[in-house]
Amino acid sequence: MKIAKLFAMCLIGTFAFGFTACSSDDDNTEETKHYGEELKSVVSNYVDVVVEPTYKELASKADVLYTACQNLKAKRQNGTLTQADIDAACTAFKEARRCWEQSESFLYGAASDNEIDPHIDSWPLDHDQLTKALNDPKVITGINSADATKFVYNNHKTFDSVLGFHGLEFVLFRNGQNRTLAAFNAAYETEPGLTSVKTVDEAAFAAAVSGDLRNMIYLLEYSWLGNSGNAAHKSYLFANAKWVVDGTRFQAFSKLNNPYGEYVKSAGTDKGMFATWHETLNNIFIGGCSNICEEVASQKLGQAYRTATGKGTADDAADYIESPYSKRSFQDYQDNIYSIKNSLYGVRGTENVSTPTDKSIMNFLQKNNYPKYSELNNALNEAIGALETAKKSGVAFIDNPGHGQVKNCIDKVSALNDALNEAAKWVNQLTD
Repeated sequence: MKIAKLFAMCLIGTFAFGFTACSSDDDNTEETKHYGEELKSVVSNYVDVVVEPTYKELASKADVLYTACQNLKAKRQNGTLTQADIDAACTAFKEARRCWEQSESFLYGAASDNEIDPHIDSWPLDHDQLTKALNDPKVITGINSADATKFVYNNHKTFDSVLGFHGLEFVLFRNGQNRTLAAFNAAYETEPGLTSVKTVDEAAFAAAVSGDLRNMIYLLEYSWLGNSGNAAHKSYLFANAKWVVDGTRFQAFSKLNNPYGEYVKSAGTDKGMFATWHETLNNIFIGGCSNICEEVASQKLGQAYRTATGKGTADDAADYIESPYSKRSFQDYQDNIYSIKNSLYGVRGTENVSTPTDKSIMNFLQKNNYPKYSELNNALNEAIGALETAKKSGVAFIDNPGHGQVKNCIDKVSALNDALNEAAKWVNQLTD
């Protein structure tokens, strides 16, 4: 019996081995790997930890800026303005500005769909527009009225280049410095072409524009977070600035009537921005990160550089320089790249972060053996480094747009854009 049993076991083993070998010969295809759940976690982290907190902080900073500008107006009108009041408004501006620039890698969605970006961040500032506006009795009455922010929103078509951040920048800064008390207390402007403008009217203009800016940023926050955002901000919008919400196509939300945060995080459902998770991540790379990267290289830096070096086209302008009055152009552009780093590293504040978080896009790429991970990470850090060097050079972009350091920044940011597009191609061939 033992011999028979042993023979039988050997026979079974032989058949099993034979069948296994046969099966291996017939199945030469590798099983497709699915990334859906992993991508869902990565996208959720991107929205929850990077995008939405950025807009929440931006809205809080806009509150501070608004309050500082109201104080500036009131004290300029009653003759009690101090340099400390001006400095407080300048600091509030810079803090809000940093948050905004660090949101520019996710301008797709609410900022674009609801035209918030062009409303609050267009340049160059048109001096003629500002002069005409601040010599127009209707405008002066409007910006000093109880409904000053509504007046700005409803009547800005005649002074649209001086709205938002850059209108405020002009009032608050000159030649890279905070505006002086002496300049604000002088009866009239001293800027060439603007000497007919009263400084007291500039202060009123800043107060009104800061209110419009705050409302648009509240709208941006509400558009992404819905009822999960700041309740006081939402309440103010609907009780005191409903015209801002009514001015959008879908009452601030996506075309599927949900907040943009939910819209992005709902891939594959009837509430999603895209049908798949890999398309969603591809959009973060292309519609978000690459979009601002390309703009920094070819437009924000490129237009003035090409013009200054004799290589400009008919579409380039010598004055297409962001933040010229505060001389913070390189800071703005570096913050744009930090916006990309925040998005890819899965956390905010990446000025002091060298390791991506566990649920970040970069960690996803590395864990899944993206072959050009190092090239992307190096390109990101080199772009930031080039802008840091330019920022610390002592030569502002507005003062020498044709400087060699500008070309270096363009090259490094362009290389980052190439790396982002390569990563997007790899992501786009994944299966959910």
